[in-house]
Amino acid sequence: MVLYIPELEQRSVRHFFTTRRFNASDATPFGSKDMFVKTKQVHGDDIHIIDKPVERVADIVRNAAEIQCDAIITNQRHIGIGVVTADCVPVLIYDPVQSVIASVHAGWKGTIKGILSKVICRMAYKFGCHVEDIIVGMGPAIGACCYAVGEIVSEPLKSTNPEWGRYLKPDGNGKVKLDLAALNIRQIEDVGVLTRNIFNMGLCTSCNKELFFSYRRDGVGTGRMLSGIMMN
Repeated sequence: MVLYIPELEQRSVRHFFTTRRFNASDATPFGSKDMFVKTKQVHGDDIHIIDKPVERVADIVRNAAEIQCDAIITNQRHIGIGVVTADCVPVLIYDPVQSVIASVHAGWKGTIKGILSKVICRMAYKFGCHVEDIIVGMGPAIGACCYAVGEIVSEPLKSTNPEWGRYLKPDGNGKVKLDLAALNIRQIEDVGVLTRNIFNMGLCTSCNKELFFSYRRDGVGTGRMLSGIMMN
C-alpha cells in the first residue's frame, strides 16, 4: 500500500509515501532500488545536491549511500530521491517552475536545526527557485497526540524558538507533547513558502499501528517507511 498527496499527483512529478503494507526490500514504487538515491541519515541538517547530468544512476546511488546527511536536492530528471522514516517527518518538495525536487528527513534534531527551511533557502540560492512557487508535501509522522518528550528535546527548542509554546503542550505526566509537523510548517512559512502550497497528510505513525511503523511505539527493531519523489 502506497500513499500520495493529490496536489503533488496533479503535477508532472511522481512521488510516494509507503506504509508497512508495502514490501520495500527489493524495489521502490519507482522500480529498482539501483535507481533510487538515499543518503546515510544522521539527524543533522546537511544537504546533498545532485546538479549535473548523471550517466550511471547506480553509481550515484552507491556513493550517496555513504554520505551523511538528511536532505537531497536535484534538478535532474529520472532520478528518484527519498528518505526513510519511522516517526520523523518525511518531506517531499517540488518547484514546477525551475524543475527542482528535494527530499528531507526532519526529526526533532534536524527540525531544531532548521533543516527544512535550509533546504528551501538552498533551492532558492543554488537553483533560482522562488519560494512562492515551491510545493511541499509532508507524509505520515508521529503526531502531537503521541509525541511526549522530555527536557532533552524541549530545552533546545525553547532556546531557539521564542514561540515554542505553540508547539509544546503539557501532557500531565511531567513531559510535554511536541507537534513536529506544525513546527516544520511554521519554519518554511517564515522563509516565504505559501501556506496554500503546504500539504500535510496529518497521519500519526504511532496511532495507526496497522498502517505504519513507529520507533516510539515499537522500539529499535521496528521497520521503516520509504518516501520518494522524481521528475519525469
